[in-house]
Amino acid sequence: MPSPRRPLASPCRGRIVFVVLLSALLLLSSAAHSAEESTRVLSVGEELVGETMPLRNGRRVYRINGLRPSAWYEVKISYPASIPSSFSIRLVDDPDGADWSSKNRRLLNTEKIIFKAEGSNPVYVLVTVEPEGVVAKPNVPEREHALFNIGTGSLAKIIWNPNRLGCLMTIKLES
Repeated sequence: MPSPRRPLASPCRGRIVFVVLLSALLLLSSAAHSAEESTRVLSVGEELVGETMPLRNGRRVYRINGLRPSAWYEVKISYPASIPSSFSIRLVDDPDGADWSSKNRRLLNTEKIIFKAEGSNPVYVLVTVEPEGVVAKPNVPEREHALFNIGTGSLAKIIWNPNRLGCLMTIKLES
């Protein structure tokens, strides 16, 4: 008759508990870190140069800091035309509850979105990218990441000019 199994010795049991706790801590910290990376901060008057995101299904939310209530702002994205891609940009209220559908504004090599800050609620901008077209050079692999710059600035005045077929003319405030 085999002898019954002995319970683990106290030092061994302590090590197992330590390893389990350490693993749980690492998983929680990596989840928090990935959530941090998905939302980045963009301050008024600042440009983030050399931002990258995956070219296929790339998505990133930027929280805009430094907004004054009732002021007008623009967020502008620029990217090289040599990367066949289609960017889009739009405002979202909640970065976690953002609808990732394709109701976005399509961008050409440079585009901007103009909005008015309402109250003290945080403003988030959702940027997405998808590949578009093909690489024209033979034996050149497609890129995996899209490169772009994003910046925000305040607008000093919005002027209505009825002689310009309803166009808005904006005067940019240098920051």
